[in-house]
Amino acid sequence: MFRGIIPPTVTFFRDDGSLDSDANRTHLDFLIDRGVHGLFVLGTTGEFMHMNLKEREQHAAEVVQHVNRRVPVIVGTGTTSTRETIRLSRHAQGIGADAVAIITPYFWTLTEREVVAHLSAVANAVDIPVVVYNYPAYSNVNISSETLAALVREHRNVAGVKDSIDSLEHLRRRVQVMKEINSDFAVLSGFDSFLLPTLELGGDGTIPVTANIAPERHVAIYDAFHRGDHALIGELLPSMLLLSDIYRVPGSFHSVVKEAMALAGVAPHSIARQPALPLTAESRARLREIMQHAALLPTDSSA
Repeated sequence: MFRGIIPPTVTFFRDDGSLDSDANRTHLDFLIDRGVHGLFVLGTTGEFMHMNLKEREQHAAEVVQHVNRRVPVIVGTGTTSTRETIRLSRHAQGIGADAVAIITPYFWTLTEREVVAHLSAVANAVDIPVVVYNYPAYSNVNISSETLAALVREHRNVAGVKDSIDSLEHLRRRVQVMKEINSDFAVLSGFDSFLLPTLELGGDGTIPVTANIAPERHVAIYDAFHRGDHALIGELLPSMLLLSDIYRVPGSFHSVVKEAMALAGVAPHSIARQPALPLTAESRARLREIMQHAALLPTDSSA
């Protein structure tokens, strides 16, 4: 179920900070119409950390209802609290989400024993698939393949992992270990530029931030790989990789992505919640330059 291109969707807000449900629904349709294979809502890109529990439940319910089974929906339900994570995960199951994604608790560093206990408690609390969200840069914990394998053996609903870690050796090892246990276990990279390596190593796809802007490129590369169309991959890959340079634009990444979407004409505005702030003129100029190099904007600077 969890393979291919699964964008981590942005969450749109109005000027007053409330959820912009109309903009969110429009963006979901945009992604689905361009062939994505699933949606990951309320991840890091979705600004879950800027929302309270009721807002997260509201947004998750609105997404699942609007998507209406057109593609699988993975709902991010991780928090720093096991009790709250279970609450959000049970809510996601109740509204019909296809899976939950659990980021390991952040802010303070847990022991491996505590991480396993947290993930096990959530897996025991729901019947739907659980995707482990491994993001060591924010949680200070890198879940080893051996630890993840033990979780999978104990909990049949631990069905996949999103690895946001910049290491091909880590990815190679992850695929090797997890596929030996369960060939259907989903190994997904959180790095846009790892799409082709993930597939070549036997993984299942990516959860790429830049797919919010131009999902058709990611989808076309994924489909071309499975057709063996290496010529098309060679044609599309450079522009997709160039777009990944937006990660280097100074500013809150949520603001950067939303500004890029607005520049590309696929979003009505670029409002992000504080503490994120609008981009500076210098950052906006750098972003425009990157998007021009990636052939998403005309090279005419007045455009």
